[in-house]
Amino acid sequence: MSLSENDTVEKYRRISKKLADPALLSELRKLFARKHSLDELLSWLHEKVKWEKGDMLRHYDPLEIITYGKGRCGEFATLFTALCLAHGYRARLVLDMTDHVWTEVWNEQERRWMHVDPSEKRIDDPLMYERDWKKNLTEIYAFENGKIENVTKNYKKINRQQNEHASNK
Repeated sequence: MSLSENDTVEKYRRISKKLADPALLSELRKLFARKHSLDELLSWLHEKVKWEKGDMLRHYDPLEIITYGKGRCGEFATLFTALCLAHGYRARLVLDMTDHVWTEVWNEQERRWMHVDPSEKRIDDPLMYERDWKKNLTEIYAFENGKIENVTKNYKKINRQQNEHASNK
C-alpha cells in the first residue's frame, strides 16, 4: 500500500470513528419522527443531497453534507452510514481503493453484512462493481468506529463463489 493509500485509509478510519459520536447521532435522529427502513433512508438522502460531478467542496461531516446539499459517493456513504447508525442499525463505511465508497449494514436475521450503495440506491448487490462497472477491484476496507477490516473477498466474484461453495458443503 502506498503512502497516499495509507492516508486515505486513515482518513476513513477517522471518519468512521466520528460517525459513532452519540451527540451527532442524536442530532441526526431528531430529523425523523420515526425509525425509517433502509429504503426510506435512501429516498430521504436523495431528496436532501444531489449528485455533483464537477468541482465541489468535499464534506465528511453528515450535518455539513445535509447543509451543502450535494456530494459524490463519499458524501452519500458518510451520510447514509450516519443515518443508519442514528436509526439503530449497525453500519460501516466501505472504501474501494480503486475510488468508490459505500456502506454495509448488518443483517441480524442472516448474520451477515449487507452491501448498500447509497449513491446508486442499490441494496445487497455486492458484485455490481465487477459486473456492471467492469471494475478491477484490488483492496476494499470496511470501517466501523475506527476499526478496519479487509472485505475484498466479499466483492470479487471468484471469491464469493468459492465462499458460497465452501458453505454449501
